[in-house]
Amino acid sequence: MELQRLKKQLLKEERARARKTSNKRRYLSLAGAGLLLAVLIGWYAMAVNRGDMAQKLYRRAEKHIEKGAYRTAVSQLRSLHDHYPATETGARALLLAGDILLLHLRQDQEALLSFLLVERDYPDTAWSQRARRQVADIYKYRLQDYGRALVAYQKILDGPSTQREIVQYEIADTYFRMNNFEQTRIEFESLINEYPESSLLPEALYRIGCAFMLEGNLSDAVQVLQRLCRDYPEHSFALEGYFTLAEIHEERGELRKALQVLAGLEGRYAREPILAQRITQVQNRIRKKKKAI
Repeated sequence: MELQRLKKQLLKEERARARKTSNKRRYLSLAGAGLLLAVLIGWYAMAVNRGDMAQKLYRRAEKHIEKGAYRTAVSQLRSLHDHYPATETGARALLLAGDILLLHLRQDQEALLSFLLVERDYPDTAWSQRARRQVADIYKYRLQDYGRALVAYQKILDGPSTQREIVQYEIADTYFRMNNFEQTRIEFESLINEYPESSLLPEALYRIGCAFMLEGNLSDAVQVLQRLCRDYPEHSFALEGYFTLAEIHEERGELRKALQVLAGLEGRYAREPILAQRITQVQNRIRKKKKAI
């Protein structure tokens, strides 16, 4: 009987210890969860506070812009990015600083630096995509550094972009500015093939025809320009195409064909004084040719 009573006592004590250990573990678990929750709440509060402060600084910079204090605004925007680089407002601050430097202060290199920093600090974001386009345009239109412009435009095409059609146009136009007329044609032909519904097609055809003409390939130039005039007869680039066709006919000595094309532009061509001058020139050439005969 004593042995049986001892067993019951030991079993009772073991169960009590088990309950105590379980309660302790539960307490520690709850305490740990509470600590984690407190840390998360603190982190969130800090993040919200950082975001609020960044927004206040951004609005302050905007007020300086409204007053025309552009240098002060740029200084504050750069400081904002330095202190709050992990916020969305930090990215917007760099972009706005770049825009001010480019449009108001005409400091192209400094603007370029701001946009390059956005590319570096905020990769794979919409901010980076916008900055990359600005970088390419600065190289092309402001610095005339066409080699770097091509690299920047190609980076846009290689990434997720909603501007692919326009960027393809910029690449073709950049090659034209480099006097690389063969590659100009290739790039504009790519635009036509890849974007057959593009509103840029008339201009692309016109530019291809001009590239052929500048290469001295007048036959292919005529074919392309005739296609342009046939498919888009009333488009402004088709009217330019007719004018260029007249130039080609005149260069070939086909003066009556040139005069016929030019006469067909009367009342339709925007640059009327130039058209009238060219018609007079061709008519004079025809009269001189008759006298020579």
